[in-house]
Amino acid sequence: MKNNNRKIDGRFWLTNNGEYFAGRGRIELLKHIKETGSIARAAKVMGMSYKAAWDSVDAMNKMTGQTLVLRTSGGRHGGGSKITDAGLEFIERYDKYTETFDKVLSIIDNNPDIESLINSFDIKSSADNAFNGKVLNISEGAVYSAVEIDCISFKIYASVSKSSVERMALENGDSVTALINSNQLILSLDEDIHLSCRNKFTGTVNSVKKGAVNSEVFIDLDNSNKLCVMVTNESIDSMNIAYGSKVSAFCKASSVLIVKRV
Repeated sequence: MKNNNRKIDGRFWLTNNGEYFAGRGRIELLKHIKETGSIARAAKVMGMSYKAAWDSVDAMNKMTGQTLVLRTSGGRHGGGSKITDAGLEFIERYDKYTETFDKVLSIIDNNPDIESLINSFDIKSSADNAFNGKVLNISEGAVYSAVEIDCISFKIYASVSKSSVERMALENGDSVTALINSNQLILSLDEDIHLSCRNKFTGTVNSVKKGAVNSEVFIDLDNSNKLCVMVTNESIDSMNIAYGSKVSAFCKASSVLIVKRV
């Protein structure tokens, strides 16, 4: 008998080299620091000690390699704290990850059959690029296999471990979706530039969405495929990237994830 009160739930967190550094709690802490202007007051709202709050902030600062929270003078419990532009960008990025994660949970909840889940799964987010195609060729190496994917108007190359190819029973002609994170792409105005990247995408800038530190550049590749590339605001300004700019984006085959569609 179906229990209408049942619902799939879950949490996710971010790691750096396998070490935890951010999850829902730490992001809430950053948001409270932004609202209160104080680590001490944010800790009180969160029901945690000042030391625990500062240790969390310090860990995030160190692991991201950026200052997310900047403290001002005034003593251990005095002074104030400010979320930097990098911190605002970090919060914004995590919130987008949360939206995608919640969408995944919703899809799983509504598609208990895994085959239906795979067929219906559609990744559309400002952080991810998804391209449907067919496997054209698989070249086996000692550890990794080079998979060539035909997306009709362009090709994508992925480097996949032999064990993954075997686990997916991947063969020529299989329908797959190639996933590329926006921060794995390099943007250039020179389409003839030579880089150690197997994948090259050329198109026209459709729009630029600026964040606190980074921008998302949306590129029209053809009539049906678009590409999102994350670029620093400084690079956007120096390259004069705007609507209508002709650009090329590059990424390594190792940055491409393959999902087999049934």
